[in-house]
Amino acid sequence: MRRRAAIPAAVLATVLATAFGLAGCGQVPQPFAKDDPDLRLAPFLIAPTTEGVMVLPVEGVDPETGTLIAELTAAALQRQDVAASVHASNGASLCLAGAGRRLADGAMELSWTLARADGTVIGERTDAVASDEQLAQSTAAVAGWIRPHAALPPVNVAVTPKVTVRGVDGAPGDGNQLLRRAIGLALERAPVKLTPDLVEDGHVLRGEVGVDRLANGQDRVVISWIIEDANGREIGTVDQANSVPGGS
Repeated sequence: MRRRAAIPAAVLATVLATAFGLAGCGQVPQPFAKDDPDLRLAPFLIAPTTEGVMVLPVEGVDPETGTLIAELTAAALQRQDVAASVHASNGASLCLAGAGRRLADGAMELSWTLARADGTVIGERTDAVASDEQLAQSTAAVAGWIRPHAALPPVNVAVTPKVTVRGVDGAPGDGNQLLRRAIGLALERAPVKLTPDLVEDGHVLRGEVGVDRLANGQDRVVISWIIEDANGREIGTVDQANSVPGGS
């Protein structure tokens, strides 16, 4: 998903150097209530120097409920000062996978498996919840269960992202060339390795520009920086949007 912000190219370089994952969460429903709450979880990136925990959507239940439980669990971990996310991870991150099933009395049984990046299982547990209050208590208990494992010294993983900068499209005049040059210079100052050609474990950065004339005579300029993996799969987007004098 996309996050919009008016940020300079240097900030994007920092984002690229930190993690190749950008996402945000909107409203999601409670599994035990009819009304949708105003529940929002801020984006959270796990830096390469942090072990962290990647929380996967809970399987065995409807997708919205599975995603909600994962987000609540990640939030509970963050409150206990553990780097956790449902969107970002690195080579050292622990993985928390959950499976849910409805019991005859209407409660939900949640089975959790915590594993290292190489698949080694660290621990397993099962909880049963029958209300939103019990769900909140359960995710807090799961976070407390995980915290000692996540507090272990992280694996020493040194990964330098490899980035190939492709062209920028849509800008008037020589804007495409100027923007490509600017992002290239910013990345040269960041802890990434620029490669002239895409490598097997590398990433591609490209830009798209849109200009719309506003009623007040100004132009709204939107620059989208798109990050793709070596297979062409989009894994992150940063949108910059600013209003500038018309024609400038």
